[in-house]
Amino acid sequence: MITDQYLSNDIEPLSLEDTVQTAVEKMNRLHLDLLPVIYNNHLVNYAGIDVIEHLDSHIKLSELELYAPVLPFVHTSQHLLHALTHLKSLNVSLMAVLDENGEYQGVLKTKDVVKAISNSLSIRSGGSIIVIRVKPIDYSLSDLSRIIEYSDAKILGFFIFEVEGSDELEVHLKLNTGVLKHILATLERYDYKVVQYFNREDLADDLDQRFENLMNYIDI
Repeated sequence: MITDQYLSNDIEPLSLEDTVQTAVEKMNRLHLDLLPVIYNNHLVNYAGIDVIEHLDSHIKLSELELYAPVLPFVHTSQHLLHALTHLKSLNVSLMAVLDENGEYQGVLKTKDVVKAISNSLSIRSGGSIIVIRVKPIDYSLSDLSRIIEYSDAKILGFFIFEVEGSDELEVHLKLNTGVLKHILATLERYDYKVVQYFNREDLADDLDQRFENLMNYIDI
């Protein structure tokens, strides 16, 4: 669920009575490119700086066209992964969060969701990453977990990607160990194709960049 710990309540939304000048100044001050417009604690529009900065500065936001026929929002009952999918599919930096009564609760920023998910999946903790390729019909997380746990290790998190131009999936497994010799041998014995692996020493220099690339590419 989208709880208070993920909401940005310190970002004051815009109102219908605000002018374009007020909105642009607020977004510049907050280093944001989008803000929700709220009336009677309900979402009525969004203002995007790339659109309104070209308008007459004295126009009120009540005169703006709708940002979209159906205004996007995140519901407080949604899981963070679903929220991230919504944010990424629309390619927006933030979205209004509404409760079960449709009342505005705050905003959810894409970068905050990515950070929360990365922490929950222990992406930045010590350990290693193994990248394997497998056909969809042969993919089984339970089998992979069994193999990893047989080697006295655990899967802390994983990402799955479709490989462009291939009928295979690429599975990135984050493990709680830097000792991979036995795990790699066991995976190969079960015909899993290991294409890359990064042990504890490799991660120190490489993980931040790989994580950033994963977040740019992610399609959960």
